[in-house]
Amino acid sequence: SADVELPIPSGSNSVRGFLYSNTGVFSNGKRVVFMDRQDGPGGVYYTYSYNGTDWSEPEYFTPQDFTIGSNNFKIISDDLDRLHIIWASHLPKGLFYAQMDSALNLVIDSVRIADNPNFGSFNDMYITTDLKHRIHVMWNEGKTGEDIPEAFYAQSTDGGQSWSEKVMLSEDDGLPSAFPRGQFNAWAGDTLAIFWRDSSAQPSPVENWDLQMVLSLDGGQTWSTPITINPGLDMQGDPDLVIDPEGRFHLFYHGAPVQDPYWGMRIHYGYSDDLGQSWQPSPVFDNIVSQEQRSYLVEGSRYDLQTGTLWTFWKEEDIVGLKGGDMMAAYSTDRGLTWSTPEYVTDRGETSIGFKAVSLLPDGGLAINYELPNYPDDGLVRVFYKERPPVTVADREIPANEQLSIYPNPASDFVTVSVEGLGLHSLTLFDLNGRQVFAKPLTKEQQEYVIDVQHLPKGIYLIQIRTDEGVVSKRFLVQ
Repeated sequence: SADVELPIPSGSNSVRGFLYSNTGVFSNGKRVVFMDRQDGPGGVYYTYSYNGTDWSEPEYFTPQDFTIGSNNFKIISDDLDRLHIIWASHLPKGLFYAQMDSALNLVIDSVRIADNPNFGSFNDMYITTDLKHRIHVMWNEGKTGEDIPEAFYAQSTDGGQSWSEKVMLSEDDGLPSAFPRGQFNAWAGDTLAIFWRDSSAQPSPVENWDLQMVLSLDGGQTWSTPITINPGLDMQGDPDLVIDPEGRFHLFYHGAPVQDPYWGMRIHYGYSDDLGQSWQPSPVFDNIVSQEQRSYLVEGSRYDLQTGTLWTFWKEEDIVGLKGGDMMAAYSTDRGLTWSTPEYVTDRGETSIGFKAVSLLPDGGLAINYELPNYPDDGLVRVFYKERPPVTVADREIPANEQLSIYPNPASDFVTVSVEGLGLHSLTLFDLNGRQVFAKPLTKEQQEYVIDVQHLPKGIYLIQIRTDEGVVSKRFLVQ
């Protein structure tokens, strides 16, 4: 859908979103987005819509008045139409929880999850629920880059009214641990896992991030000692874990190779059916789901129960400078065996979007919001909202087998695309940066199509063909 600028609080001229999780969606289609006022008295507000286009006047979130210096808000909804909100505060120093119903009535007001944080601060919080209706919260205490943070966890089994004692997941070894993640929205079992990034014992020449995980076999009551996954010299960060309905672990992270740690960053993916003991399709996670350009901040990954679609999201920068940065998405409809061609969720040119966040709609679509800096004027910020329809049969990726052939490959003037027996809809050509350079509607009777590539710069291109059975893609080279 089109990008919709969300309303701002009365008297305000600048608002921000919240990173990866500031949205809830109820079963009746009501969408709720939280925003952070940047001027005047500040404060957190929320707005709602039933169609994604028309939004209410923002309302003030009253529980924040109980605390001073409220920050790091995270918001999710669950299958019981409960809206869960967590935040940290400076005074009193604590991690707090509140709950609203689908009418946005406050049901639980400012219950304390944890207090007495290491280094005086709670950071990088993450909240999820499972299909047994437990609420799981994880965070690190201490700021990355300043302190030596460690990863912590707490849970509620009574709908948020009371919380377990916090437990440290990482080892208190004098080395920083940060960004614990585990998404359980599609899982009804008691076997859980949480991942975070942890520094190796011998950083050289600076901190060397590896991924660590812990396991729980009793729904989060107890946790194993940390296990390092795929250690190496390359920097591994921003792990994002999803457990699907059959208990498969899906792990995403951004990898920064030592030979090119900035522009070489890519999104890596692997899945495990044995609680993380082994990983497929590559034990060293060399399966890349992003494009061949700088990709990082993978987060907000979800499994949609309505369509059986596994989603992941990240931020991408074109290798033309440091100005542009857009939100990307990819999905799998076969539990991670194959992945769609990455798609641009936003396309803001040379403006770098910020604080991207995603929720699932009742029909399997996506509710997306992000912030746009220096809009409408320098120094100001606005939040925009858009939706992506659910994945349909026509969107599903199918293997590029002998039914699709491209010749000659490499090509210099013309390339012939030949398809047999798939019932064609359209043909689209993308460059290696994911930009569409050619599109053509097709008829089901067509079995062959010739493309003039003489005007195209040399390089690798992707042909994507939509058929009755799904999407088939294949690469070819222009030389």
